[in-house]
Amino acid sequence: MFLEASSCRSFLSEELVRRLRANPRYSQRAFARQLGLSPGELSEILRGKRSLSFKSAFRIAKALSLSPLEIKHLVHLIQDEKSKKLGEAELLNSVSKELSGHQLTMDMFHVVSDWYCFAILNLVDCYDFRSNLAWIARRLGISRAEVQLALDRLKRLGLLKCRGAKWTVTQDYVISPAGFPSEAIRNYHRQILKKAMEALDLQQVSEREISGVGFALDPKVIPLIKKEISEFQDRIITVYSANSTRKGKKTEVYQLESVFFKLTQNELKGDGS
Repeated sequence: MFLEASSCRSFLSEELVRRLRANPRYSQRAFARQLGLSPGELSEILRGKRSLSFKSAFRIAKALSLSPLEIKHLVHLIQDEKSKKLGEAELLNSVSKELSGHQLTMDMFHVVSDWYCFAILNLVDCYDFRSNLAWIARRLGISRAEVQLALDRLKRLGLLKCRGAKWTVTQDYVISPAGFPSEAIRNYHRQILKKAMEALDLQQVSEREISGVGFALDPKVIPLIKKEISEFQDRIITVYSANSTRKGKKTEVYQLESVFFKLTQNELKGDGS
């Protein structure tokens, strides 16, 4: 994953978020301590206010047990950033373009696989939205580091424009799953289904609708059922969320996740029992 990073900042941000996911009690301060950086130094690097020095880079490489190839890539990233600040970016222009393409590919992968990226886009559409990292983190129940990382990706992809306190979502944005690794799509739905399980225990019945029905059918009609489910989802969005007189003041973000799957197992051939 590190070899695909296009900047020291993006690499450290990704690593911090990965650790926060593994341990919600982990903190940016603990991360800085492990890297051999001061909390203030790490904070400025993550916010793009300070460049990583070669001395700090080698401390980080040792702390994270980076391979020789990864260390070489880290040094290259630092050289690239320093060249840009000195006005010598043309020396590494061709390499930078290649890395930029890699970054956009990874951004798209994460936007598709991290549930809170789309949630942020929907939250911007809420009546009481605040362009404040702490507020967004509280509303979605995620860390400020995850919010910042998601915002960076959404802005690079042109899905979100931020001008001071005014944030605008690109109208009619569509990200098709075609061309993306299936693991990204599966990971997104795993996260959403996990959120649904949490809602089953934590949200009042008046705030949610989780129901289902089982039935027998001819597998040949599955494409027709999938088409009807898709049309139903579009109709709900059009009537209750898109430009409609019934939309009112939107203050909450909801997820409509359709689950349609087989309960029976394929019968083994030759099983006459």
